[in-house]
Amino acid sequence: MEFNLVITYEPGRENLDWVFQQLNACIGSTYVIVKVRPSLMLLKVRDPYATWFEIKKCLHGKDTAIHRVIPVDEVVDPLVDKVSKKVVKYVEERIPVDASYRITLHGKLYKVDERGRLVREHTMDAIRAIASNINRKVDLKNPEWTVYIRTVPVHRWFIVATLSVARSHVFKNIRVGEVMEPL
Repeated sequence: MEFNLVITYEPGRENLDWVFQQLNACIGSTYVIVKVRPSLMLLKVRDPYATWFEIKKCLHGKDTAIHRVIPVDEVVDPLVDKVSKKVVKYVEERIPVDASYRITLHGKLYKVDERGRLVREHTMDAIRAIASNINRKVDLKNPEWTVYIRTVPVHRWFIVATLSVARSHVFKNIRVGEVMEPL
């Protein structure tokens, strides 16, 4: 399943219809619907950051059922080790050495224990494990950049982790803040 944009919105059929109307008004039919679940939509677009920026500009100051539009850099298995390796790659490419960052984890990540079983990792332990490989300054209150990790159910019992590394304002509610470039 290939997608690179996650949209969260107010629950309800009427809100889903409203979200589609607003997406079509803002970006036309330049997206492919990969999956729709209650309050969650997975889309495939040409450029997730440009699409985020267009939606943000279009909906700025307007009423909307959309909460967040999250550009996705990569989709991986929800294992702390795999997530950590990919995060380091994007951090080194994007975040300047003197910039501050934070990690936001929405959902649960897993690890394989000594017996080979898949076990849920505590959120703070997962964040610490990922952060231990990043050589940048941590700022939890006012970071310049955010490493955003979100687990997404794609099938009944199958989840994936989405990874995004961008300026912190990208991950705020779509209705909040001014319109600024994502990277």
